[in-house]
Amino acid sequence: MKRFVLKMIVVSSISLSALPVVAGAFWPGTVTGIAATDTLKVRKWPASTSQILEEYILGENISLTGRCKNKVTNASFQIDGGGTANGKYSKMKKANVWCQTMTPSAQLGWVRGRFVWPE
Repeated sequence: MKRFVLKMIVVSSISLSALPVVAGAFWPGTVTGIAATDTLKVRKWPASTSQILEEYILGENISLTGRCKNKVTNASFQIDGGGTANGKYSKMKKANVWCQTMTPSAQLGWVRGRFVWPE
């Protein structure tokens, strides 16, 4: 009986990990603070030398996962949940802060926080 229960737990956890991410887990943002002729590049890792996954234009909507990271202090923080957009942006716009996004092709990537206004 214990082996059966253990197998069911393993099978259940494998099945759950294969489920698609629910769209409700993301928060909307808008690209801001870049020149009209420029693009915001979504990078594979939070570094300006990392591979470019996607590019967004000024005013375009972007999906945020809620996770941000300061590359200098290596401190991660969440911008999801409660609070105002101004409060969230005050954390995101600091130097060296990158925020995680989900691209339209369902890839996780990173952008500089100061270029995204959280909704």
